[in-house]
Amino acid sequence: MDLDRPAADAWFRRRGLPMVIHRRRRGAGMVRRSTPGLVFLCLLDLLLAGLLKLLDVPPDVLEARMRGNGLAYVLGVLALTFAVVVVPVVAGRLMAKLLRALRRARVRLAVMVATVGFWVLVLPLGERLTGLVSWEDPLWVAVLTNVAALAVLMLLVRIGVGSILTWAARSAVAQVRAIGTLASRALPLLLLVVMFSFFTAELWQAVERLSPGRLWLVVGFLVLIGAVFLASMLSDEVKELKSWTVEPGAPVLRGTPFADDDTPLPARRALSRMERFNIALVLFLAQAVQIVAFGVLVFAFFVVFGVLILRPEVVTVFAGRESAPGTLLGVPLPVSSALINVSVFLAVFSGLYFAASTATDARYRRSFFEPLLEDVKISLAARDIYLAHWADVRRAEVVTLEAEDIP
Repeated sequence: MDLDRPAADAWFRRRGLPMVIHRRRRGAGMVRRSTPGLVFLCLLDLLLAGLLKLLDVPPDVLEARMRGNGLAYVLGVLALTFAVVVVPVVAGRLMAKLLRALRRARVRLAVMVATVGFWVLVLPLGERLTGLVSWEDPLWVAVLTNVAALAVLMLLVRIGVGSILTWAARSAVAQVRAIGTLASRALPLLLLVVMFSFFTAELWQAVERLSPGRLWLVVGFLVLIGAVFLASMLSDEVKELKSWTVEPGAPVLRGTPFADDDTPLPARRALSRMERFNIALVLFLAQAVQIVAFGVLVFAFFVVFGVLILRPEVVTVFAGRESAPGTLLGVPLPVSSALINVSVFLAVFSGLYFAASTATDARYRRSFFEPLLEDVKISLAARDIYLAHWADVRRAEVVTLEAEDIP
C-alpha cells in the first residue's frame, strides 16, 4: 500500500514526535500550523488584559468590593481566570479543525491572513480603544512586540516545539477528563499519608511565616527534585523501549496511517539523539501533566476540607497568629492565607509522592504510567514502518511552505 506521507507526518506531529519526521519536511505548512497558536495568543492576551484590569485596583477599592459584594467579585475573578486557561486552548483547537475542513485554498489563506492582521494590528489598537490597556503604552511598541512574538511562534513551529506543546495541551485536556480515575485510585491512599500533616500545628506555623517569594522558592525546590527524579527514571525507560518492535499490520497500529501497510521491516534503525530526546520529553510532559492534575486535585481537596472543618479561631491557633485573607497568583480567595499556603505545600508534596509511586508501586505504574509507555511503543512501531517505506529519508524531497499552505 502507498502511504500518504503528509498524513504520516501529521500523525507523528499530533503525537508530539516531530523529530521522527525528516528535518527538511518539518517546515511544511508552517503558516497553517502556526495559525491555531496565534489564535491561542490572541485570546490569551485579551483575556489576561481583562483579568489584570479587574485586579489592578487600589486596596481601598478592593476592600469596598469585598465588603459590598465579595462573593460575586470572587466568582467573577475565578470565572475569568478559568476562561484564561480554557478558552484560548479550545479556540486554537477549533481553528485547527476549521483549517483542515476548508478545501478552498483562497479561503484558507484569507483566514490565516486575517488572523495575522488581527494579532499584529487590530488587537493592540482594540485594547487601547476599550481601555484594557493604557494609551501610555506606545502602540508601535505593542505592534513590534506582536510581530516578534509571531516570528518566535513560527520558529517554534518550524523546529517542532509547536507540535510538542499542542500535544501537551491535548494531554492536559485528557487528564482533566480522567480526573475521576485520579480521585478514585490515587487520592484516597495518599490522603492517609498526608492527612495527619494537615493537622500539625508546626507545619502551619512554618508555612504561614514564609514570605510569598520564599514559599514559591520551596515549591520550586520540590518541583526540581521531582523533575530530576522523572528525568532519571525516563532515561532508563527509553533505553528499554528501543528494543521493542512490532510486525506490520499488528492490531496496535489499527486506526493509524500505517495500519494496512505490509512493507517488510528491516532491523530497527538506531534512534537519533534528537529522537531519544523527543520521546523522553513526551513521556516527561505526559507524566508531568498527570502530576499537576493530581496536585491541583489535592489542593482543592484541602482547601474545601479546611473550610469545612477549621473555624477561623482554630486556624489562628494552628498558625500562631491571625491569618490575612488568602490570595493565589494574585487572585483573592475567601479563605485564609494560612490555609492556602498549607494546601499549596501539601499539594506539591503529594505530587512528588505520586511521581515516586508511579515508578515504584506496581498498582500506580499499571494505572498511570504503563498506558503512556504503550502510546510510545505504538509510535516506535509506526516509525519502523515510516523509515522502511521511505528508506532514503536523508534525501527526502523538500516541501515548500506554499505546497502545504496554498495547494
